[in-house]
Amino acid sequence: MSTLLYFPVRRPLALAFFGLAGLLLAGCQNKVKQAPQTLAVQTMMIQTRPMTHYEGFLGTVTPLQTAQIIPQTSGMLSGVHFLPGSVVQKGQLLFTINPDQARAALAQAQAKVAADMATESYNRKLVEQDRPLVAKDFITRQSYDQAVSQAAAAAAQVQADRAAVQQAALNLSYTRITAPISGRIGQAQVKAGNLVVSNQTVLTTINQIQPIAINFSVPQNLLDAARAAQTSSAPLPVLDESSRHQIDRAHLIFVDNTVGAGTGTVALQASAANAQLALWPGQYVLVQMPVQHLAAAPILPVGAIQQGPKGAYVYVVVAGKAETRPVDVLWEEESTAVVQGLSTATPIIYPVPTRLYPGAQVKVAAPAEPQKRVQPTPEAQP
Repeated sequence: MSTLLYFPVRRPLALAFFGLAGLLLAGCQNKVKQAPQTLAVQTMMIQTRPMTHYEGFLGTVTPLQTAQIIPQTSGMLSGVHFLPGSVVQKGQLLFTINPDQARAALAQAQAKVAADMATESYNRKLVEQDRPLVAKDFITRQSYDQAVSQAAAAAAQVQADRAAVQQAALNLSYTRITAPISGRIGQAQVKAGNLVVSNQTVLTTINQIQPIAINFSVPQNLLDAARAAQTSSAPLPVLDESSRHQIDRAHLIFVDNTVGAGTGTVALQASAANAQLALWPGQYVLVQMPVQHLAAAPILPVGAIQQGPKGAYVYVVVAGKAETRPVDVLWEEESTAVVQGLSTATPIIYPVPTRLYPGAQVKVAAPAEPQKRVQPTPEAQP
C-alpha cells in the first residue's frame, strides 16, 4: 500500500517573490519611457527647376480624311485592283467598270463632230461665194442673210458636238476609279461582275491614318491653356487607354470656337504622325495636355510628403526634435512633387523613418559618402 507524502508550501514567500519581480519589470518599463531613443535622420532642401504640369484627357482616334468610293458612271464592275486593308496611294487604280459602252458613246460623239464640221465648212464656203454676188445684186440680201445664218448655226453645232466629245471622254475616264486620297482602304463592298449605279453604289472607304487625328474635350477653365498649347505647338504625349506607356506624340491643330452649353467643355483636335501605326480609327487614348508651367518650381520627393487628417505635411528639424509643417502639393510627376507653402531654406527630413513622430528626438546624420569603385588593373598585353 503506497503512502502519499505532502510538503507544505509557504504561500506568503512566493507571493512576495512575484510581487518583487513585477515591481522590477514596471520600473524597467518606466525607465525606457523616460529615456526615449534618439533617431538618426537625414535632411534635404527644396530644389527648384522648370516643371510643366500635364493633365490627361480621354480622346478618340479619327481619320483626318475619309473618302467613300462611289462610281460616277453606271455599268458592270469588271475588276478590283487592291488588297482589302492595304495602304493605297492617291491616284492608284482601285476599280474598273466595263468601258465598252462609254467607248462607243465617245466614238459616236467624235463621228458627229466630223459630220457637223463638214456641214459647217460647206455653209461657210456658201457665204464666201454669195458675198460678192449680193454686192452686185446678183442675189437678194435675204438669200445671203439666210446663208450666213446657216453657217453660224453649223459652227455652233460643231462647238456643241465638241462639248459632247469631252463629256463622253470624261464618262470613259470614270470607268477607271482611282484613289482620291492616300490611306488605308477597307473591303470591296461590290465584287466584279455586279452592276454599279452612278452616284449611288458605295464600293469601299479609304481612311487617312498617317497623319491621324485625335478628338478630345477639356473644361472651359482650360481654354487659355489649350490656346497656348496650339500657339506654341507644344508636343502632347499620347498614352494608351490604361496610361501605362506612351504610343505617340501629337500637336494641337484645332480649338472649337464655341463652349458646349450643356457640358461646359471645349472640343479640341490634335494631329499625330502615327509613323508606327500605333493609332487606329475608333481607338480610345489619353492625351496629355500642358496646363501649367513654372520656370522655378519647388520640388520634393514624393516620399518626403506625408498625409494626415488635416492634409499633406512634411517633417522638419527644430531644436533637435521632429516637427510637422503643412504643405500644398500642386501636382505630382512620377516620384517628384511640386509643392508650395515652404521656404527653400527649410531642411526637410528625407527619407522618413518609420518610427518618426511629431516631437521625436532626432539627430541629423551626415549623408553617407558613396563608395568608390576600385578599377581593375588592366592585364598586360602579350
